[in-house]
Amino acid sequence: MRTIAFDGACFGDGAITGVGRSFVNALTAYAQASDNDCVLLLPRGAKVEPIRDVRCVDAPRGGIRRQRQLPALLRSLGAELLHSSVAAVPLRAPCPTLATVHDLPWLHPEVGESTGWWRRFTTARSLRSAARVLAPSTMTMRDAAQLLGDGGPRVELVPHGTAAPTDPARTEGERDGPFLVLGDDRPRKNRGRVTEAHRLLAASGQPVPAIRFVGPPGDYVSETDKSELLRTCRAVVHAARFEGFGLPVLEALAHGAPLLCADLPPLREIAGDIAYYVDPDDTESIRDGLLAVHGDRALRARQVADGPPRAGRMCPERTADHWRRIHAEVLA
Repeated sequence: MRTIAFDGACFGDGAITGVGRSFVNALTAYAQASDNDCVLLLPRGAKVEPIRDVRCVDAPRGGIRRQRQLPALLRSLGAELLHSSVAAVPLRAPCPTLATVHDLPWLHPEVGESTGWWRRFTTARSLRSAARVLAPSTMTMRDAAQLLGDGGPRVELVPHGTAAPTDPARTEGERDGPFLVLGDDRPRKNRGRVTEAHRLLAASGQPVPAIRFVGPPGDYVSETDKSELLRTCRAVVHAARFEGFGLPVLEALAHGAPLLCADLPPLREIAGDIAYYVDPDDTESIRDGLLAVHGDRALRARQVADGPPRAGRMCPERTADHWRRIHAEVLA
């Protein structure tokens, strides 16, 4: 039996959402099919539901504390590998480390998102110190390879996964909820254009559903409530200007929700030809997309039927399979 430490730095003080939920699901699947001693390093104060065959230990918070204290913690645990849910790994770890890079927005100046030089420097330094780097999409994998250059660690494509819902998807005609937008309010998420597109559509005289934004800072919901929203919403709208992956798109597919999303490479990688794609920088394009996923019954029926099978390709069990292979290669 080998001791594998999993760095839960993606968990905050509140409810587990997004990437954190995907990490928990994959870790659960990994532990159920592994003979390893799995240890979750949980930042002090963070909470996560018990995971069978995974023991939790307190871990430091903050970049400087993590660099100073994680190596000693890993030694005390006898860890043979550290698998981190984030890019920041301890530079002087006593064992090989795996870093996870979710996105590198500063390599995409067209997004217009400012990133300080210190974050850019520390991210690159951490990734270079890792034995392997995991990236959830082909675009992020290529970005990481570009950042690391020749001689950097190997970058692996390991998509996030989402668990299949326990309740069956509703038919397109049963979906009478709002347009659902999942995610935070950072500029890249494009809430302003989505709101304006919805206003334009309503002003045209079309009877359209309301729009609901779920996510920080104002509207947190439980996983149960989110699942119900995904089952009943008229459509999921994800018109972000930049994504390293796009978990709401995968969740929409899993729940058989009609789907409008931005025409971005990571989102096409997830949704294929199922989603209705729009130009996230064009408000009228988003408006037309809202009208299509609301009013085109044939489109909606196809999306409801085709979404769950496609989402099944990106499940926690498949993510865990990737993890096991990479762990075995690094430990060998």
